[in-house]
Amino acid sequence: MNKVTQMNDEIFSGNLLIAVKKLKEIKKISSSDNMFIIEPIAENGKILDGGDEMMKRLVLSKENIGEKKLLLDDVVSVLGGLFPRAPIWINISFLELDGDIAIFKLETSLRFRKPTLLRNGETGHAPFKIIE
Repeated sequence: MNKVTQMNDEIFSGNLLIAVKKLKEIKKISSSDNMFIIEPIAENGKILDGGDEMMKRLVLSKENIGEKKLLLDDVVSVLGGLFPRAPIWINISFLELDGDIAIFKLETSLRFRKPTLLRNGETGHAPFKIIE
C-alpha cells in the first residue's frame, strides 16, 4: 500500500484528474470539460474533530455546496480548506454528460486527516476511489 506523505492543492487536483481520466476511459466518455457535485457522507460511529465540524457546518453545508456543479479549482478550494489534511476518502462516480461537460459525483468523508492516514493510496490517486 502506498502511503501518501504530502497533500496540497497541486497533489490533490492532480490525483482528482488522474481518477477522472481513468473513469472516463472505463466509461468511454469523451468530453472537453468536467464538473463535480460534492456529496458529504456522514459516517455512523465516526468521530469528527473541531476542523471536521467546521468544514461540515460552514464549507460542506447544503446551503454552500448542495447540488452545485463545481469546476476543478472550486473542488480543490472547497475540499482543500484544511490542507495538508484532506478527506480520508472520496468516492468518484460518473453522473451524466451535459452537452460536452462530464458531470461527476464526489462522495466525501467529513473526516479530514493528515496525508499518511488517507485511504486508497494503492490507487495512485489517494484519497480518490473510482466507483463504476
